[in-house]
Amino acid sequence: MDVAPITYVRHAMPVSQASVHPTEWCLDEAARSEAAHMAERLEVAPAIGALVTSTEPKALETAAVIGAHWGARVVTDDRLREAVRPWIGAGYRGVVHRYLRGERPEGWEAHEEVSARVAAGVRDAIEAASGGPVVVVSHGLALTLHLGERLGRAG
Repeated sequence: MDVAPITYVRHAMPVSQASVHPTEWCLDEAARSEAAHMAERLEVAPAIGALVTSTEPKALETAAVIGAHWGARVVTDDRLREAVRPWIGAGYRGVVHRYLRGERPEGWEAHEEVSARVAAGVRDAIEAASGGPVVVVSHGLALTLHLGERLGRAG
């Protein structure tokens, strides 16, 4: 059985706002321009079979730009949302590195749960694409865990 080609896209860089939870961050004009540049470089010709995205605004807005460029309908899937974590801020990068190395800091979503839900969303997108190219717009942690599981973790 032929498998649809899959292109994974991490959302364009949103505007971070200290008073707004990261799951609600949005794109500004510069980020929308970045998303348009990403859309132009996608190798999905002649058309996208399925364009699926996280429900978080930054991913949804990135996917909307891609969809407009390629004339593709954007489908949202909450399973593609970012890994649940209790905070961002000072020390965040260090905690992320530990998380991606296999630790699970208190309050962070289990690695297996993230990769399983993202994989389920991707499987459904492949099915919906009917053999056409699939574009998945999601988030850094979620995609890293999914791809680590899909491709095998380096040991």
